[in-house]
Amino acid sequence: MAAVAALLKAVHPEWSPAAIRSAMMTTAYTMDNNRSILTDQSTNLPATPLDFGAGHINPNRAMDPGLIYDLDFQDYVDFICGLGYNETNMKALLRRNQWNCSQERANLNYPSFVAIFSNESKMVRRQVFNRVLTNVGDDQSVYQSTVAVPYGLDIKVEPSTLSFTQKYQKQNFSITVEVYVQASPVVYGYLTWFDDHKHIVSSPVVALNS
Repeated sequence: MAAVAALLKAVHPEWSPAAIRSAMMTTAYTMDNNRSILTDQSTNLPATPLDFGAGHINPNRAMDPGLIYDLDFQDYVDFICGLGYNETNMKALLRRNQWNCSQERANLNYPSFVAIFSNESKMVRRQVFNRVLTNVGDDQSVYQSTVAVPYGLDIKVEPSTLSFTQKYQKQNFSITVEVYVQASPVVYGYLTWFDDHKHIVSSPVVALNS
């Protein structure tokens, strides 16, 4: 992974560490050479994103991911502020004595989604995630979203289409993850953005339904 990150930094010196991580994650693959889902070697059963994460890195595709989930220092500050840490903990985490928190709790702009539901009696459990995508592909591009979900899981994307008119333009979207109480304890699907230039930007969506 470190070698691929160094390769991406050489090709895209302007990218942040978060951008490099996003490129590796969203272009990874989860199928083996027999076109079957990657196997958990400890059980010899089909693995899940809790086992393989985003999947197996594809360096060639990661160099041209199309879209990235980027982050800067302030994004991390806002996320940590939203967790309710006290001043001592904030100083230890940020390694500085001064910082500014936004007024609203922030979703970390991460390239995957994990919804955790515990001790909820509702028939349908729901969580909303907000994300920002940055265009690092073609100047003019339109991305459509598609979702793959198993029984008991539903994923809604708003908006379902993102249009970009220039490189490094940003677009916001949200996804709503709904899981039914009778679903398995761990269910997962995928959110994928794709354009006409063969870019495929994929993210695992996991729901822990305890």
